[in-house]
Amino acid sequence: MRIGVIIGIIIGIIILIMVAAWAVGYSGSSASETIKPEGAAMGKALIVYDPGLSGGTKTAAGYMAEDLKAEGYEVKLAGVRSNEASDPSGYNILIVGSPTYGAKPTGPITTYLENLKSPGNITAGVYALAGRDVQDSNLVMAEMLQNKSIPVKVSVKYGNSVFGASADRSQYSDFISQLLA
Repeated sequence: MRIGVIIGIIIGIIILIMVAAWAVGYSGSSASETIKPEGAAMGKALIVYDPGLSGGTKTAAGYMAEDLKAEGYEVKLAGVRSNEASDPSGYNILIVGSPTYGAKPTGPITTYLENLKSPGNITAGVYALAGRDVQDSNLVMAEMLQNKSIPVKVSVKYGNSVFGASADRSQYSDFISQLLA
């Protein structure tokens, strides 16, 4: 009897943690923010991300936005569920980021890419935070965009953990440098 109570408590705690993590991820995926450069903007960039459970892809998106701002771009950071994410027309750059769950991008990112309308002439890049070397969800995202006639200039998988963006910001600066080259 006593072991059953202990197992029940453990399962309850796990469920509570999962619900809390889902709620945090869900609320972060509907947020958006505009970051403006000093002076006149030389272009506009849309960075769409699913923060996942850890928020790592949002952190990476923020680093990329800072680099784009430094290059003179006005940047819209948009959670995948935000209204601002739905229309990439009017942007010069589209970046899509997702954590990797089950060797794939998250469901919200997959749905976003499936429903995305080709905005015409746009430079695109994708990035993923991955758990293992064989989990290349960035390639899945790149293929989905290319199937919509949106060429992907940069496709990168970062790290061996979905639990956070690396503190090595230079890797995100390299992503932006490749995208703008």
